[in-house]
Amino acid sequence: MASRALLLSTDGAASGELRKALESGGLEVTVADDVEAAAMQLGEHAIVVLAATESRDLADLCRQIVASAASGHPPIVAVSDSSDVESRVQLLEAGADDVLARPIIQRELEAIVDALLLRAPDSTAADAGSLTRPRVERRTAPGKVIVFAAAKGGSGATSLAVNTALALADSSREAVCIADLDMYHGQVTTYLDVRPRSTTVEMAADDLIGQSPETIAEAGGLHSSGLMVFGAPYRSDDAVDVTPDRISGLIEMLRGVYGHVVIDTGSVIDQRTLTAMGKADRLAIVITPDVPALRLLHAGLQLMSESGSAIERAIFVVNNVYPKHSIEPEQIESHLSIKIGLEIPYDGENFLQAANVGKPVLLSAPRSPAAQAIRRLGVMLSDGAAAPEVEEPPRREKRGGLLGGLIGRN
Repeated sequence: MASRALLLSTDGAASGELRKALESGGLEVTVADDVEAAAMQLGEHAIVVLAATESRDLADLCRQIVASAASGHPPIVAVSDSSDVESRVQLLEAGADDVLARPIIQRELEAIVDALLLRAPDSTAADAGSLTRPRVERRTAPGKVIVFAAAKGGSGATSLAVNTALALADSSREAVCIADLDMYHGQVTTYLDVRPRSTTVEMAADDLIGQSPETIAEAGGLHSSGLMVFGAPYRSDDAVDVTPDRISGLIEMLRGVYGHVVIDTGSVIDQRTLTAMGKADRLAIVITPDVPALRLLHAGLQLMSESGSAIERAIFVVNNVYPKHSIEPEQIESHLSIKIGLEIPYDGENFLQAANVGKPVLLSAPRSPAAQAIRRLGVMLSDGAAAPEVEEPPRREKRGGLLGGLIGRN
């Protein structure tokens, strides 16, 4: 039986085009011309497609649909006349699960719809144990490498890396993987409840450069979202012989197969981490607003600056792991001479529950403010939004006040 799509459009010119495209993709389409009529029919449809003449009106439609059904509505695709990053971010924040830019490309529309239907909560798709591995092939152009790093444990970098990888797997039409290169405390597989066949240590030790994409994929574990997972070693001493050159080779191998390679490097900034950072197209540095974390980051930024490890490609992300601000983002910017690119709102209960059950926040609480912020982060990291500029590397003489003194103290 064909899936049913609810098309809500206030753009008369787009309605006919969208209906034809959806029906060509094998969907049964119901058309509504106002939110009230659409809200009454949400439960009868597998997916909602929205269109409007203005981006602001389109975002309002998203918000109204979400508000009318709380968390119980089908996946939402917003069809926008604009393809710029900020417009897409605003639509995702308004509640859209994905954004399609006009002019409509039939194959792209079908890929988005298929992905959202597969990942919908009531999907009848097979579970992860019986999933068919997505087709991978040797790329003609290297994939994009996105590295997550932190200067202190407990920052939530792994959780943000995992959730961002899920967001990319959900929105990208290319194969996406996450590789755990935290050789000391790697927990990516725990957060996703996936057990890969090999660890990143074993992959780095083996000569997989000349192997087929299928052989490389077989080393990983497939999450039900379609995300390929490559896990860290169970014991830290297993990684003693993994050199920076091996890390470099592993990253090049993965970017030769996957369109997006998300890497969690953990909270130890050693030569292997610096090598991964040097390979990054974009770098997400996760910060917790407390003095110990900021002091370690102060030193880490000096080390990264001296090694030339992609600071100019970094987005600094404040992860609010505490219910109340003890240090404001503006103070962090002032004393570390950086620019905060994004804040993740506090959501301790959902993040803790997600870690304990192996179901990330993006899946367990997809409408939460934290999940929406993570989707925005995924767009910033993947679509080439300008990274906030970093001023000159922080130096010890720039202490300035109590916070500066605490960060720079011996």
